[in-house]
Amino acid sequence: MKKPTFRAATLDDAALAADIMTAAFPREPEDPVMTRERWKHGREDFIWGRFIAEVDGSPAGYVEWAHGPWEQLPERHCYVDVFLDLSYMSKNLLKQLWKWLEEEAARQGAWTLNASAGEEETEMLGVLASLGYERDRQDRVWILDLNAHGARLTAEATAARGRLKAEGIALTTLSDWHHPDRVAKLFKLSEETRQDIPHSTPILAQPKEYFINRLNAPDRRQDRWWLALDGDRPIAMSFLSFPPVRGHVWTGYTCCDRDFRGRGIARAVKLQTLAQAVELGIPSVRTDNDSENLAMLHINETLGYESLPGYVNFVKRLPARALR
Repeated sequence: MKKPTFRAATLDDAALAADIMTAAFPREPEDPVMTRERWKHGREDFIWGRFIAEVDGSPAGYVEWAHGPWEQLPERHCYVDVFLDLSYMSKNLLKQLWKWLEEEAARQGAWTLNASAGEEETEMLGVLASLGYERDRQDRVWILDLNAHGARLTAEATAARGRLKAEGIALTTLSDWHHPDRVAKLFKLSEETRQDIPHSTPILAQPKEYFINRLNAPDRRQDRWWLALDGDRPIAMSFLSFPPVRGHVWTGYTCCDRDFRGRGIARAVKLQTLAQAVELGIPSVRTDNDSENLAMLHINETLGYESLPGYVNFVKRLPARALR
């Protein structure tokens, strides 16, 4: 097989990249609208490199690197990702894509590479191991059958609303909450709780503009974004991501203010999103959590989620780093 060639991807390549990613990992179809949205409204403080890999002139793969400001990353972490259309799958070609991407990331000044792969991607796991990537963390993936559990979840959501109301906590949607400082308050809640996610690489503070863009992204609606309010203070939130074109419905984010944890509030607000999905006729929803996030893992188990193959996160320190 000839060596692959690479060309920089433009915004007009977003749909093509989504198609390649879908062909590379069919379990998780990539939505073309959301791919374009992410490319167009990415974090202002991040830098990306996106490329289409071609074999004999035909698009066969998509690769990218991304990193935040080096001054905030003492180990110069860079995220790297490779997608190879399964119809082109070979370990040799896959290794070529990874090695080319590593060189590109190193040219940007990266010292530490972070990659991930699905637990069932045997070729990918083998190539990453052969290139010296070490397993770092693991993400658990879950699916909840709403056809099987819908009636119970709806009843539990109603009971949770009543219980929290008696405690002085209201459950409502973002579209029904009209506080003039609602965006700032939600941004604060998001930023504080994100730091509690188990992690090995730094979780960099988000630019507020990026948060606002995500708040208004095509896969989420404000009438499907649920909040728990203590007066005018948002103390928990949860929303589902509904891909506009293709893909599964996922939990986008669930969190609870540290001062209010241990009272079942995160579970209650997540229940509202699930009951709403039942009402909308959604057959199932998915969620993922770091394997060390015991609180969310417990919530998922009690809600009736069943485990799916997850993701393995890898780390590789480039040789140039060892010389510094």
